[in-house]
Amino acid sequence: MKIASEKEAYTLTDRATYLANRATLDLAILFAGDKALLNVYHVIVVNPAKWTKVNAAGARAFASFLLSPETQTLIGQFGVEKFGQSLFIPDAGKDEAEVGAK
Repeated sequence: MKIASEKEAYTLTDRATYLANRATLDLAILFAGDKALLNVYHVIVVNPAKWTKVNAAGARAFASFLLSPETQTLIGQFGVEKFGQSLFIPDAGKDEAEVGAK
């Protein structure tokens, strides 16, 4: 983004990176919100029967923590105080049509 700003060029980036760096950039968001641009994060618990050295209980606990309503609320609030908007959209429990919607 820094080079795009310096060269007055276009770039693709995620909202969190843009918001975290916008004070040092001369860039504006020209397009946002298209489903094709979604950058969805996933948590996957691997199969302990296939990967015997995995900490299955720890993985399940971590996934449960991320998917809990309390953590989803924290994700939705992260960055609001500093940047005026959330850096991430909590999507746990949403169906595919709702993913990415605020």
